Amino acid sequence: MGILIEMDGLPFRISEERILSGLNEAQIKAVTTTEGPVLVIAGAGSGKTRVLTHRIAYLIGVKRVFPARILAVTFTNKAANEMKERIIGLLSSEPRDLWMGTFHSICVRILRKHADKVGYSRNFVIYDRGDQESLVKQIARDFRDLAERPSSLVNRISRMKTGLSQELDERILQIYERYQMELKRCDAMDFDDLLLKVLELFESHSEVRDFYAERFKYIHVDEYQDTNRVQYKLLRHLASRHRNLFVVGDDDQSIYAFRGADIRNILEFERDFPGATVIRLEKNYRSTRKILHAASTLISHNIHRKGKTLWTDNPEGEKIPICETWDEREEAERVADIIYSSSRPPSDFLVLYRTNAQSRALEEALRKYGIPYTIVGGIKFYERKEIKDLLAYLRIILNPRDDVSLTRIINVPPRGIGKTSLERFQELASRNGISLYEALKYNREIPGLRKATRSKLEEFLALIDEIREKSEDLDAYEVLSEVINRTDYMDYISSTGQRWEVESRLENIQELLGSVAEFVSENEDGSLAAYLNSVSLKTEIDDWNPGGAVTLMTVHNAKGLEFPVVIITGLEETVFPHFNSLGSHEEIEEERRLLHVAITRAKEKVYMTFTRRRFTRRERELRPSRFLNELPQEAVQWMGGRPEESFTPNDEIRRGDLVFHQIFGRGEVLKVYDGKARVRFPSVGIKTLVLEYAKLVKL
Repeated sequence: MGILIEMDGLPFRISEERILSGLNEAQIKAVTTTEGPVLVIAGAGSGKTRVLTHRIAYLIGVKRVFPARILAVTFTNKAANEMKERIIGLLSSEPRDLWMGTFHSICVRILRKHADKVGYSRNFVIYDRGDQESLVKQIARDFRDLAERPSSLVNRISRMKTGLSQELDERILQIYERYQMELKRCDAMDFDDLLLKVLELFESHSEVRDFYAERFKYIHVDEYQDTNRVQYKLLRHLASRHRNLFVVGDDDQSIYAFRGADIRNILEFERDFPGATVIRLEKNYRSTRKILHAASTLISHNIHRKGKTLWTDNPEGEKIPICETWDEREEAERVADIIYSSSRPPSDFLVLYRTNAQSRALEEALRKYGIPYTIVGGIKFYERKEIKDLLAYLRIILNPRDDVSLTRIINVPPRGIGKTSLERFQELASRNGISLYEALKYNREIPGLRKATRSKLEEFLALIDEIREKSEDLDAYEVLSEVINRTDYMDYISSTGQRWEVESRLENIQELLGSVAEFVSENEDGSLAAYLNSVSLKTEIDDWNPGGAVTLMTVHNAKGLEFPVVIITGLEETVFPHFNSLGSHEEIEEERRLLHVAITRAKEKVYMTFTRRRFTRRERELRPSRFLNELPQEAVQWMGGRPEESFTPNDEIRRGDLVFHQIFGRGEVLKVYDGKARVRFPSVGIKTLVLEYAKLVKL
């Protein structure tokens, strides 16, 4: 396979002084060290995005490397777009053929050229979380005694796929096998497949691997600490020819182990890539000294880290207030009052919490104070019914084998296809190894199907076939308009729901049309396939726009953002750190990294809150988070006095003691050994607990 790369379009030569202007010594070294493997340990707020964009501009404008020889991998589409804009600004022109995007978008781009080599068509569809759950729900019907929720099954399947767990339950293994078989039959891939299928492609077709390894002479990876083992293997393949792998990351911000991120990738980089240059970016440009001191002292309690010393020229700043409250309602009131009493605009504030469930009380308080807010993690635009309906039509037009999308729209608008009739078509498809779309063509073989229903089905099939044929000469906006007009979808929406609901849905459809028109105008490839690619890979943070409102989100979503003021709520044991982490030293370290990330989002001011009671399924008494005691006391201000509780484990727990546990309630200690205790709880039976983390209280 030969290398066919467009070699035109290089911008004018840019002076080295212009590219390096404004960079500090460590940043200049990172930008100009272009050969061989390079690891940049970039502390929070140290300008890693600046380094990445200036380095790519340096390669193109100074070293005269063709953009097509450069690959840049980011972790969000938002970050990729921001980097592109900065590079264009530095070069005063857009570099053609530069490959930049998320791991998933890069893999989709490769698969659109080579999917046939791993058993898929090049028009394969991408199933999002909702699609996966719909497919699993359909499969699980055959296992009638299986009470597990589709969302839980999808999680287990993902962990099996990515090697995070080995499944022993025979029924789950059978569901997994059926799930993979159904994906293949529907010509669909889920997000895990996008990476795994490229890895399979590289490992089974050396000519494809060698093509891309030769093409990409310079590879850049952002947020390297959050890569998983599959992504690590993909990078090793891509960097096998030239070895110019440049990765930027911060082991102190590795917070996605639950998604498969492996901190070993960054901690063991020098072992994996011998001769690597290691550069530390330690000057912080974002936060005050007090904020930086608090974050650095907190994270120093972690053992598994490479270590660095962050410093800043910024002002000293104010101490961090730590506010004690009685319950989540008072906590929310305190948060609202901080914002309301401030002279700052609402958009200056970021309110963070550990889990989405904590947002309810905060939203109520903000509404009560009349404070505008936007929440990341609510119902996303692309998950609304009318949007998913129209996207399902587009996906069927692109790929009729997509059973999940077809099941969604077969009766939208209504065509008289009842549940029983649909199940008969699905059985016919499964029995004969064909798609549901193909099965619909045998509608005359389905007993009990009314003549009117059969007629509407045949009209539907003819409509899809006709739009499919026309779509080859239409852009995505024209195809969507055709779908809306030919299906009378607007009339269907207008005839359902309350007036306010109808108006809202019609507005959403107009917004969708506008966004597709914008996509077509801004992209050289405005085809239906290109548009569906971009939509399938969107994340909730990509569409986030704070406007003039307070932003609410989980700490995991806040990665890479910065705000003048950050309010971190819910700093209690079992909440932050989360109770799932209490039995593992490694997971406690990740929770500590999560708080480190939260603190370092702030430029000028941080507030922290904790509460004595929180109502989940029942009201629970809580203790302040151990992390509060790990903060430097000269950098914090306890509002109402520092709590007297000891944050160290009770070493005097003995056999026969009656104890209280924050989750399991009262219990009796049966045995104490090796820093652990076996405790019998009336509520849940016998549990083995690690004393350091269990925080048992003797009664």
